[in-house]
Amino acid sequence: MTTQKYICIPNSEGTFDSQTQCENDINDASVLLSQPVEQAVDIANYAYIWFNNSDPLKTITEEEKGFIHETITKRTFPTYLQTYSDDEKEEILANEIEFVRQKFNKAGLPHITILQIPRILYDLFNLLFYYYENPKTSKEPLKTDLQIDYSGEGKKKDYVKTIEMYKDFTIKNIEKFKNKIFELNNKIIDFLNKYKFLNISKPYTIDYNAILKSIMINIKQIPPENRQHYSTRIDTDLREDIYRQTLDLESKPSINSILLYRGADFIMDSTIEKKDGKQYPYSLSINLSILSGFLGDRTACTINFMTDYDGEKLNGNKIKYTIKKFMFGDGSEEDSLFFIPPIPPYLQLYCNGEFWHPRTKIGNDVLAGKQIIKGFIGEMNFDEGYTYLKSDKPMKELEKIYQLYIKVKNIATWKKYLKYKTKYLKLKT
Repeated sequence: MTTQKYICIPNSEGTFDSQTQCENDINDASVLLSQPVEQAVDIANYAYIWFNNSDPLKTITEEEKGFIHETITKRTFPTYLQTYSDDEKEEILANEIEFVRQKFNKAGLPHITILQIPRILYDLFNLLFYYYENPKTSKEPLKTDLQIDYSGEGKKKDYVKTIEMYKDFTIKNIEKFKNKIFELNNKIIDFLNKYKFLNISKPYTIDYNAILKSIMINIKQIPPENRQHYSTRIDTDLREDIYRQTLDLESKPSINSILLYRGADFIMDSTIEKKDGKQYPYSLSINLSILSGFLGDRTACTINFMTDYDGEKLNGNKIKYTIKKFMFGDGSEEDSLFFIPPIPPYLQLYCNGEFWHPRTKIGNDVLAGKQIIKGFIGEMNFDEGYTYLKSDKPMKELEKIYQLYIKVKNIATWKKYLKYKTKYLKLKT
């Protein structure tokens, strides 16, 4: 009797969920095809899309549109823009998609289907439609009038000095781009319908891998010279491979956790830099999506640190943070260590400046104006005004928490995962 061989797909830590005997030599193995994901709980990293069950896009009223906009852009993680009761906090952290659906049902909108799609797909959709509408026509790099500056430098940028100013500025931009957020949603639904990815009778089941493939085919139909900008080639083989790997990470069911990304030398990463016999607090720049900042901030976009700017060569380690969701100021270790801005996914693609993306916080023992902070362009002095970046713990304690995350592999590269996933994708193709 012939023994059946399988390709075992490792999880994000490089280990195997299945108890099936796995073999490293997969030349003669059969392929376990990826299955569509039925969305009963949150997926790891996501953006929301929505449509009317009976008639997608056509019958969403202005009143319904207002409720959708308020809920999706201001009342979902990281929830800085909404006050919740203790019970609601527990519910939204445990299962946000179910929490949102209950809110829609209570508001009399059970006919509006709310879905999460992986962030990598949402951002690629955003780029695809941006390219179509804004083809590059000159020799200068493509620029976007949607850039939102969170640099925090100069008298005109004082809006990011406190969390209250941060929230106020963010809300103004959410309202400013409200129609564009809905336009992108409608285009995504049209795309899914056109290519028969969205089964209205069973809308919670979507084949993410097929969608990714179709998006990349459509992007490649646009001449490269019409879509080059500060972050260059989006469609190199290497970058497309990283999108597939990221999709696999983000589409997994997730309970009360999210992923953050960083491209850097993993061995060197620390919240303290030791140099010339001195210790400097270091604020690490991280992202909720590997494409955040792609149109607005080339030097803060994670994919540009995972590969070189041309997207042809690996440039740094692909680092993944798996952290629990938390509420701002809730006293958790996650809140002590990380600041995650309340900027919704649509806007993150276009933001620029030092303070728009997640980063590690600064110890409460750092002296304002007297101690250099590493990790910022220009190595800035810490200003008392940036209270949302100040931790409730001292610098050395933050470093202990960070190193513990590394020890238990909540902060890790995904080298082992890449090794097996790449073999699987080649054989599947």
